[in-house]
Amino acid sequence: MTNTLSKLKRAAVASLLSAGIALSGAAQATELNLVFLANEEDQEYDAALVFKNYVESRTGGEVSVNIFVGAQLCGSANECFDAMRAGVVDVYTATAGGVAGIYPPIQGMDIPYSFSDDRTAEAILTDPEFAGFLREEILDATNNGIRLMSMTQTGGWRNFANGTREIRSPADVEGLRFRTIESEIQQRLVREMGGSPTPLPWLEVYTALQTGVVDGTKNSISDIANMNFQETINYLTLDGHAYMASMWFMGNEKFQSLTPEQQQVVADGAAMMSMVQFGIQPRKELDAYAKWIESGGEIYTPTEDEMAEFRSFAEPIRDWYLDNFGADGERFLAEFEAAQARAEERVGADRASALR
Repeated sequence: MTNTLSKLKRAAVASLLSAGIALSGAAQATELNLVFLANEEDQEYDAALVFKNYVESRTGGEVSVNIFVGAQLCGSANECFDAMRAGVVDVYTATAGGVAGIYPPIQGMDIPYSFSDDRTAEAILTDPEFAGFLREEILDATNNGIRLMSMTQTGGWRNFANGTREIRSPADVEGLRFRTIESEIQQRLVREMGGSPTPLPWLEVYTALQTGVVDGTKNSISDIANMNFQETINYLTLDGHAYMASMWFMGNEKFQSLTPEQQQVVADGAAMMSMVQFGIQPRKELDAYAKWIESGGEIYTPTEDEMAEFRSFAEPIRDWYLDNFGADGERFLAEFEAAQARAEERVGADRASALR
């Protein structure tokens, strides 16, 4: 751990120097180093720009934000969380799969088909009671080191995409090799359907698809288009087995070092990042789907009966989750499912009102 943190600190100094940022001198603004591992085409970049503008303008320049795109200060979720503990990275975003490295029970959010539709998903992830529960859990799990600021989504819905055949039912997954992240839940879904899960780093996926190391991947249309996967695969099934929840974090020591007024601005800025990512995703999907169609890609939307087959794989994975995460898993799922119920009630009432 010590060597890793030393390397991170050296990398941070080099990056800051190359950016022309003074590291010493008289009174300066408090600097926040914001990191996301995607590229500038991703919605996280738009969110980061909004956060930077909001924080710097609302604090009168007392707090400044440095945006680091890609693997400049850290290259993976585990490295970035280590860098937060070291004070090298101040603000960072990760999916539930990445957050599992510091808080394993959060993998319950990846139980397949847990989110029913976009409006309900947004209502769950902006539920203040659920966010408060997670904030306390993660602070406790990281010895008060890492603070959840806001929840949102990154990329929308994960679907099955491949270059071998159209997938109309879970049986069509059999024999296909799908790239997954290092998540037992995601791997288990592919395995239960008869496929072969193959964990690979994100930047290796294009080559793996091109060379036949894997037949397909479980990603959103936005991720597929951003990485030009449509050049190597051409079948997409909109089963929506996972909603790509994402969370923005801040090093708690840095957050506590701010004045109460600055803390409020940063918290409000994090909430704005959440809104930006929810809002911009549907617009980005328009271009992504157009890119897919232009490349000759095909899209299949399962019928209700076929979706019932897909959803039947959720319960065994939920049981596996509870067996493996015990009391912590039970507590997390209780809070998550309570947030689901509140979201469904709230969205349902709003829909009924709109149709009066």
